[in-house]
Amino acid sequence: MWNLMVVEDEALVRVGLRYMVDWESHDVHWKAEASNGEEALRLMEEQDIHIVMTDIRMPGMDGLALADQIKERYSHVQIIFLSSYDNFPYVKEALRLGAIDYLHKPTMAEEEIAGALTKAKLLLEKDSSTRSKPGLSEQEKNDLLLSLLDTYTFPDRAALKELQGGWLTGPLWVCLFRVRDDAHQELTAAEAHLESGRASTGDNEGDPLKFLSVRYVIDEYVSRDWGGDVFHRNHREIIWLAPATDKAGRTGAKDRGKYLERLRQKVFDILNEVIVFSASGDYKSLEDIPAAYMEALLRFPINKQSDSHHVRMVKEYIDAHLVEELSLQKASEMTGITAGYLSRIFQREIGESFSEYIIRNKMTHAQRLLRESSMKVYEVAAAVGYANPHYFSKLFKERTGMTPLEYRNR
Repeated sequence: MWNLMVVEDEALVRVGLRYMVDWESHDVHWKAEASNGEEALRLMEEQDIHIVMTDIRMPGMDGLALADQIKERYSHVQIIFLSSYDNFPYVKEALRLGAIDYLHKPTMAEEEIAGALTKAKLLLEKDSSTRSKPGLSEQEKNDLLLSLLDTYTFPDRAALKELQGGWLTGPLWVCLFRVRDDAHQELTAAEAHLESGRASTGDNEGDPLKFLSVRYVIDEYVSRDWGGDVFHRNHREIIWLAPATDKAGRTGAKDRGKYLERLRQKVFDILNEVIVFSASGDYKSLEDIPAAYMEALLRFPINKQSDSHHVRMVKEYIDAHLVEELSLQKASEMTGITAGYLSRIFQREIGESFSEYIIRNKMTHAQRLLRESSMKVYEVAAAVGYANPHYFSKLFKERTGMTPLEYRNR
């Protein structure tokens, strides 16, 4: 298995490239990624990289300058260039720097990438200075990390040596993520434990590409400023096994909460997907991971707790001011985010628009008043914020199939 690093400044291109190719079927392990040349060189000091696939035009150090540095410091590394520009001068310079292929991003296909990888592997196999291949494939590493979550499958120390990184020595915590579609399921503690113990059979899988894209963004985000290992179960649950202290030395629960909210926002911004998360407290050692995982499972939010912070604020605001004039703009000012963005996340998380949510809640409150009081229809209308009782009756019938009087007398 040869280690690959992809250097590309656009996150969406990296997501697409990662899942465009079945890398491991080509004996290639997606080991690392960077958004510019400087970051790539830093990673190469820490990681054993054999193949670099890099964009040419990037902010800061571009791909050509990066290739020049790689050839000077790591002569055995094979370089494949990517570019949106089918430009002869770029091709000429790429060949001068020893690139084995030059792929045109708008038109490249999986077969072209596979051909470039084959060239790289042949050259690596001929080069006696090439370092040893990693021992675990991505799937093998994922399976080994999954085995840490249960005392009955917990691996022995010899197996743990296969996990690279060396950070699994001190205090740690566990964080769980689910894409919102999966998070709707209400699990009791016993059901959650049973679910966590299922074998990786693929049961209850959602959209694998969507799930893997979310996992990829989470992995990229946490690897840069926190560390740890990110893996998954059955394309339904993403697990982040994290050191207690981030790379800046922060350890507090408040800092973690803010960090996880930023991560949730990042996933939404890049993929337009809503994730829900829960986290354990700190645990002392590797052997405590099953307990940490169980704590995170039992803390997993359900129902309204699954909504993002901003959506929860808006729902509470609506509930407290139901009879007043409510508007998306007012809610936007209250939450500190734009009306357009608030509208998008509200629709996605709640499943209905801001205005529809208000009307539904008003009608629910009106039904209660009709059942439990002797108020006249126009009084009920006024009590839920409608000055025009005819308009109120029209909305009420649209949603219940009955007029207010028919509802009261049924």
